[in-house]
Amino acid sequence: MTRMFRAVSWEELDRHLRAIARVVRLSGTPEEAEAFDYVESTLQGFGFAVTRHESDALIGYPQHASLDLLGPDQRSIAANGYSLSPGTGTEGIVAELAYVGAGMAPDYDGNDVRGKIVVSDGLAMPAKAMAARQADAIGQIHINDEHIHEMCISPVWGTPTPDTGHLLPTVPSVGIGREDGDAIKRALSADGTVRARLVTDPFRAWVKIPTLTADLPGNAGEDFVLFSGHVDSWHYGAMDNGTANATQIEVGRLLAERRGDLRRGVRLAFWSGHSHGRYASSAWYADAFWHDLHERCACHVNVDSVGAIGAGVLEEAPVMAETYAFAREVLTDTVGVHLDYRRISRSSDQSFWGHGVPTVFASLSEQRRDDSATGAALAQLLGAGGKGGGLGWWWHTTEDTLDKIDPANFARDAGIFTETLWRLCIVDRLPFDPAAGATEIADAVAGYGQAAGGSVDLSRTASLARDAATAIVEGLGRTSDATRANELTMRLC
Repeated sequence: MTRMFRAVSWEELDRHLRAIARVVRLSGTPEEAEAFDYVESTLQGFGFAVTRHESDALIGYPQHASLDLLGPDQRSIAANGYSLSPGTGTEGIVAELAYVGAGMAPDYDGNDVRGKIVVSDGLAMPAKAMAARQADAIGQIHINDEHIHEMCISPVWGTPTPDTGHLLPTVPSVGIGREDGDAIKRALSADGTVRARLVTDPFRAWVKIPTLTADLPGNAGEDFVLFSGHVDSWHYGAMDNGTANATQIEVGRLLAERRGDLRRGVRLAFWSGHSHGRYASSAWYADAFWHDLHERCACHVNVDSVGAIGAGVLEEAPVMAETYAFAREVLTDTVGVHLDYRRISRSSDQSFWGHGVPTVFASLSEQRRDDSATGAALAQLLGAGGKGGGLGWWWHTTEDTLDKIDPANFARDAGIFTETLWRLCIVDRLPFDPAAGATEIADAVAGYGQAAGGSVDLSRTASLARDAATAIVEGLGRTSDATRANELTMRLC
């Protein structure tokens, strides 16, 4: 039962990838629109009904940043700004530097950094931006590895509202390379006082961004499987996310050729504002089409950054407890890999959990874990696991180009997604386990109770969750009608 895994065409994947990754796709720009135009015309040619939406979004990306150490050893350091970081003005800010380790909230305990520029190890993260703000720092410097990785530091999911706008970053931030970062740390250890001038000049404005959906109906009702990925990119973004978009198009071609076999429809969705607006497009779509998604979407499959050289870790692909058994079966059948359970993280355009839509995958294949700060941070970002080390040193850099793509890995990953979508679209009874979600809640609540050390009793709450899991198993087990079972599964997941 893996005929679709082997049906993908490397030539088609490569053709689509080259068409998309030939331009830099900043959110809301004409170059990004060119990529959307290509997707639209190609899918229309396959017979999909394509709809193009437009929404307002707060978009941000770096334009210019500089960092100058002052004093006797004055020198300039190569620096890069971050998405949705505020600007400093042309004069910049001048202040003492203070090293704060990993830059998370506990690292500020007993460390008075008021009015200082803080220096921390690892990738820029929203939690670090919040910690620096709460400590009254006036600037941030993030020490990356050899390559500075583009990041969005806003904690606001999607476009900010009057209720969330106050959470937007207020502390200007830049990233620097490890060699320069080590030199700064040595200077701080030797002299105690180092002053610097930090300048950031970002693009941060309200713009119109696109969202594209392409529908192929099923033959047994109006339910559909959502298969999504973002089009916007950092630089040329061959891996992130050109390979994913090419995979979506190839899956669309193969399903369209077999549309008569589809029980459920498929909706391909292409987002903007992922990289430069903290998932702005998918967050807008989640609000604008809430009822449609809640009532009709059987599953969300997300694809991000597949097919890279060296990407050999598939056993930690992210899923939900409810979808784990299904995903494990797909990976076992297609590539003979046993999937370890790794709960999907709050990333990768996962904007539909509140709608009751179960999720399968996002990034599928990763690099092996290494001991670098970036590798550890990427593993944390994508979800806890012991083997995966993120998406490669070129991720979110100018080096994310076509030479980072491995044809065999690309075809393998695209085949896994094709098999996943095919099974979800043709199976009579949805292959999900709502009871596993209830059991996961019970285990988590019990763990909280143990961590509380007796200060709060959560045993009844955990017991009720386990009772719910038992009732779900019994109820679905008594339901022989596939249509009714699917209705229950979609309401319970």
